[in-house]
Amino acid sequence: MLELLIPFRFFGALLVGSALLPMAQNRKELALLGGTFLFGLGTLELCLRFGGF
Repeated sequence: MLELLIPFRFFGALLVGSALLPMAQNRKELALLGGTFLFGLGTLELCLRFGGF
């Protein structure tokens, strides 16, 4: 079962992800930046989980 180890991790990701708003000039760029951010965050979470952290 996959679940977040720290329940407040979502709010941290939301706070960091909200920094993307000033960088994006339209909705397409916002979706691309947000998707890239979430993909990287998921990859990092997966690597940490397999690493035993």
